[in-house]
Amino acid sequence: MWHFNLTVDSVFAHSLSQNAQAHLSGLGWRIVAPGDPTGVTRVFVLLSDAAKTARRVHVFLEANGRISSAQLA
Repeated sequence: MWHFNLTVDSVFAHSLSQNAQAHLSGLGWRIVAPGDPTGVTRVFVLLSDAAKTARRVHVFLEANGRISSAQLA
């Protein structure tokens, strides 16, 4: 399900695994869905940039609540 115009309050990642997370306004901490390592990195970089520049994002959450896609608003 898509969620629109969210702010990214904070991000977290661990360098040894596909463990990337973002704290989204109104949704709390969400894990970036593991899969292709490059995909996890790209979503994390986008979310990090949004947090740094105070830009809003649109995110797609899977049924389990993990972020599988994101784009700048």
